[in-house]
Amino acid sequence: MIDTIETLHKEKFEQWLLFGQHVLFTDIRISNSIIPKNIYKYELQEDDCHPFETIIIGKHITVNFEGTILSYQPIPLDKYHYRLIDEVKDIEYLSSKAITLNQYTHKMAKNIFPTKAR
Repeated sequence: MIDTIETLHKEKFEQWLLFGQHVLFTDIRISNSIIPKNIYKYELQEDDCHPFETIIIGKHITVNFEGTILSYQPIPLDKYHYRLIDEVKDIEYLSSKAITLNQYTHKMAKNIFPTKAR
């Protein structure tokens, strides 16, 4: 669990496109209390029968937690605060090197990262 601001800012995150949006991923839970105000936090759930196959994104995942997503933009969810994921269609793993949250927010504020049109 990442539960201090210092640890959060030291963490290196994978870069993904999720639903066409550039996001950060870590397989560690992050405490809600340390998330910066300009960042949206979500959690991923993996499939019971196929570990490491992402099936749901939501505000909070209690069973089969797979990881945490941080996003500069909100990700639309359903009225229950979840959304199904088709890993083949909805996730693109970027080959870019892992980056810190500070690097991500700085670049997103300057609109350096492209997003895919859907």
